[in-house]
Amino acid sequence: MVGLGREAGDEIGGYVVRKQLGRGGSGAVYLVEDGGGQLAALKLVDAASDPVAGERLGREVRALQSLRHPAVPRVLDAEVDGDETFVVSEYIPGLSLFDHVQKHGPLAGADLADLAERIASALEAAHAAGVVHRDVTPSNVMMGPAGPVLIDFGLAHREEDARLTRDGLVSGTAGYVAPEVIDGAEPGPIADRWSWAATVAYAMTGDAPFGSGTGAISRTLDAKVDLPDVPGAPALKAALSRDIGGRPTPAEVVAALRGATEVLGARTPEPTLVAPVAGTAVMPLSQQDQWEGDGASGSDESEWPGDEGDAHDEHGLDDEAFDDDEYDGQDEYDEDDGRPVGPWDALDAGLVPKPASGRPLMLGAWALAIAAASALAPFIVFLVLVGAAIVARGVHRRAASLAAGRARRGMRKGDAVVQTIGMPWHLLRGAVEVLPSVLLAAVIGFGIGAFVWWLVSSALIASATPAGQVWGHAGAVGLGMLAAAATMWVGPWSEGTRDGARRLAYGLAPTRGLAVAWVVVAVVLLGVVTVAVYTQADPWWWPMPQGPGQ
Repeated sequence: MVGLGREAGDEIGGYVVRKQLGRGGSGAVYLVEDGGGQLAALKLVDAASDPVAGERLGREVRALQSLRHPAVPRVLDAEVDGDETFVVSEYIPGLSLFDHVQKHGPLAGADLADLAERIASALEAAHAAGVVHRDVTPSNVMMGPAGPVLIDFGLAHREEDARLTRDGLVSGTAGYVAPEVIDGAEPGPIADRWSWAATVAYAMTGDAPFGSGTGAISRTLDAKVDLPDVPGAPALKAALSRDIGGRPTPAEVVAALRGATEVLGARTPEPTLVAPVAGTAVMPLSQQDQWEGDGASGSDESEWPGDEGDAHDEHGLDDEAFDDDEYDGQDEYDEDDGRPVGPWDALDAGLVPKPASGRPLMLGAWALAIAAASALAPFIVFLVLVGAAIVARGVHRRAASLAAGRARRGMRKGDAVVQTIGMPWHLLRGAVEVLPSVLLAAVIGFGIGAFVWWLVSSALIASATPAGQVWGHAGAVGLGMLAAAATMWVGPWSEGTRDGARRLAYGLAPTRGLAVAWVVVAVVLLGVVTVAVYTQADPWWWPMPQGPGQ
């Protein structure tokens, strides 16, 4: 970035540069010294070339000036309107949490609980001030002499701030962005707490809980995380689930880490704040930025993580990889509301938010229609259901791959086209992944259908008249198919199928009017099946030569 290069001895706004601490796409961070010999961290951006970066810096200043907490660095000075746009913050010597764990190993026991408690306290103080951090990661936690400190509020925003990213796009670090935010939800305190839990999980294990690179987004969406069998691990795992209402609060997780009995009841997701927990200092440690491009990894030399920039590519991550500040969006957005023009663009992960519900009325209506249609051709309808599950899983994989690619390389115009061309591979992978769920669904569906069929044939739940037997047997087959569909929806190994089905439903019906139209079609199909059963039409049992008892 032009205008950011400074050498030792240069002066910025009355501060003398001692060395560069970090550099990235939106600015550079320097260790500086004021006139009284006090060291500080100065973050400089070239607002003339990048007005968005200048606005971000102003937002960071507003966020930090509103906070008073020992685990949040103090703002000492700022210039956001002049030729040189910068903010001067309290200098925190030490290593980042990432580098500390890499050098000294994972935290455990009281040390882990103290870290979790202090950073949670800083977050709750920020939330109480109306500030959302949006990028809580191991690289943004400094293990300072007085205890951990949460830094780099460059992505933070106050509630009254306008967003600096296009609606539906995500700013943050891959693997530490909450799944609901990837799905399009507005970043808020709940998402910050999820990122906090992911950061604590890193401190507990020494590994990013959802990995890095292309697999991080997919594993986040699948909610796949492995934690050791230690106190607090079940509570931490629950805090990393996709079920917002079932996540324990940070205070509960901290209590579990300290050995308290864990009671993880369901909760109603609300953006309310828990009482800030007391900050507890941990042992004096030293730290360096996780993704520092020009420092020696693991060095004890004091460093301050700034904007990390291209150095992230070594790890397949980028702290602003989902950001769209420079994406022109030509030919893909409607100028009136910024939404994609084509319905299938709604499937592009990180491109447009999809409803969290994913058209539930439409999906429910079609589940009933498919179950009813099975009374006329059970095996054919089951194959159609399996095919739909494979397509849904492929759509899920396409969305995850698209988001992961953008996390690694940033937004590119042809990303959606490339992933669409790769759909055969996504479908093949989806077919393999959905197989266990399909086999389980077949067993459960056949078992329930056969049992109800026997009850009908025995005249235990239906009359022995021809009409009673026809309606009873049709209901038995339909009930078995409905059980199979439910197993594929909520049973084991079904998370990706559900996500893909919701995306598929939204792609087929991006507007409420189209969703209603699809419901009407399902109702018409139900009517056709009802008429066919009423007229006692013979079911098609292919590939079986004839039906049971014939």
